Amino acid sequence: MRTLFFLLLFVNLAFATYIQLEPAGGSAAPPAWELQPEKIKLLQALPASATCLEWGTFVEADLERLAAAIAAHELDDKVTRQELGTAPVYWVHIPPLRSKRHAERKMGELKRLGITHYTRVDDTSKWNNAISMGFFENIEDAQAFLAALRKKGVRSAIIGARNLKQVKYVARSPEENMSAKMMRLKEEFPGSELKTAKCANT
Repeated sequence: MRTLFFLLLFVNLAFATYIQLEPAGGSAAPPAWELQPEKIKLLQALPASATCLEWGTFVEADLERLAAAIAAHELDDKVTRQELGTAPVYWVHIPPLRSKRHAERKMGELKRLGITHYTRVDDTSKWNNAISMGFFENIEDAQAFLAALRKKGVRSAIIGARNLKQVKYVARSPEENMSAKMMRLKEEFPGSELKTAKCANT
């Protein structure tokens, strides 16, 4: 009887201890490792900061040539043009010639000198039939470009200051082949800059 008494006492104590330790609601808290998948899903749901490629800066006078170059590299639907407002720029150009025919003759001379980056101004402004060779944000870059033209034999080009609307082109989360195409575009436009930046919220 004495042994049975102590055995029943032990069982009662064990049961009482279990009741006190069991949390309210009848279920124990899950171990910490079971929560990890939920945390991972939450992190995956948060928006990641996208990286953009920004190519610029250009002025309104370049828009036609830029559009043609972008189309040639099949990037029409992959880059977005953003307006940057008006700012002073330094323009390397050959002053307006007497007619379209004279301007085309001058462009032929430039081509024979190995120069390919130029456009004829074709509008109703006082710059009609000028030959544009590049726009630069600071005078040092414009002077360096002009010096390079002088070495190739171009004597009639000058630097002028103008206030023009500026734009840049943005590619959101570009793939590797797209980045390569934009690098080739940059090479076609001396003085332009290609850089990565955090995409602005749209």
